[in-house]
Amino acid sequence: MKNYLLTLLGNDVHVEEQQAEDGKELLEEVTAARQEWDAAQSYFENVSDPELVDYAIFKQEAAKRKYIYLLNLARKEGLAGNRIFSGVNKISPS
Repeated sequence: MKNYLLTLLGNDVHVEEQQAEDGKELLEEVTAARQEWDAAQSYFENVSDPELVDYAIFKQEAAKRKYIYLLNLARKEGLAGNRIFSGVNKISPS
């Protein structure tokens, strides 16, 4: 019985550690997606070839949607108290 309880409790600790690691990875993905969106905005602002404007718009919109998706996922996972959300209200509606 004691081994069963230790195994059971040990698995709970392992699950909590895995959830914490998953949360950390998700926050890293949110940060990377924001950087990707910022880079896409910068690319759009600096593109000079008219043939690349459509590509720049597509790239910017795709990066924005990815960021918003991951941000909402992080909120659903209960990670809203993290520093990642401190500037969320400052998202520009590009």
